[in-house]
Amino acid sequence: MGGETAQLPPRIDFSGVDPAAPGTGRWAEVRARVMDALTTHGWFDAHYPQLTPELRASLFDAAVRPLFALPVDTKRRNYYGPEKPFHGYLGGLPGLDAYESLAIVDGLKPENVRAFADLVLPGGGDGFCEIVHAAAKRIADLEEMVRRMILEGLGVAKHHEAQSESFWHLFRMAEYKAPNSDAKVTGYIAHQDTNWLSIVCQNEVNGNEMQTRDGEWVLVKPSPTSLIVNVGNALRAWTNDRLHAPFHRIMVSGHATRYTCMLFSVPNVMIQAPDELVDECHPPRFKTHDNDDFIRFCVSEEGARHEDKLKAFCGL
Repeated sequence: MGGETAQLPPRIDFSGVDPAAPGTGRWAEVRARVMDALTTHGWFDAHYPQLTPELRASLFDAAVRPLFALPVDTKRRNYYGPEKPFHGYLGGLPGLDAYESLAIVDGLKPENVRAFADLVLPGGGDGFCEIVHAAAKRIADLEEMVRRMILEGLGVAKHHEAQSESFWHLFRMAEYKAPNSDAKVTGYIAHQDTNWLSIVCQNEVNGNEMQTRDGEWVLVKPSPTSLIVNVGNALRAWTNDRLHAPFHRIMVSGHATRYTCMLFSVPNVMIQAPDELVDECHPPRFKTHDNDDFIRFCVSEEGARHEDKLKAFCGL
């Protein structure tokens, strides 16, 4: 059920927090709230006016929405090969008639946004590239701040620079068609993300439901200036299970189509908890593993049989 009574993480205000000046201003105050939310809930609502209402509106109205009006064969050009599941176009999935999405690998690089546009929007991608790159950069600033705050909060800030150099980002755009009914339909099945951090920007149509630790489903209702931040299993493993990776799903109803843009930070290194996060009170929970191997396990027949796929894949 999509409950309304469960305790939700508080909205965290990132106004005036400067990604270029960590430790200044309200940084410590915001970091404390981020750590409390991610250890307790695994997600939070970030008030983030740095992504302006004008840029957000352009992102959905001028860039994202027109993509999904393209022919399916055109959208299927967004493909990165069988070794990279979840990296490109997703559509026509069993039981997910409402869902379609496209993605840009290393979507913070202007040349990759341009290559995507040239592939699916030949001759008409200049405005798309400008809008998507500007929005992705703003969202990435938030991701980087949260990632740094987590390392500081855990006392392992010395790993930040090397970690940042090893990351890439997937920028995914999704459409969840309106069912034109008051009854809820599944836009995307319940799952945990496989990556490090996920930042979700949505249009005005709600549908994102998070599962609490008690198993209750709660509807997330971000404000027009909010982004949703949640922990993925790669970060859960690296922190030796100190951060919670929540299950979440998309349930849609009504007559308005839901659109989202999501930025996923992805590690390009072996996942191993640092020594500082392993002790008598926190014995090792997961084997060292390659995150790409874990993703392939998640989409395999064996992986599909397990709810907690990370524990099944590399749990100790």
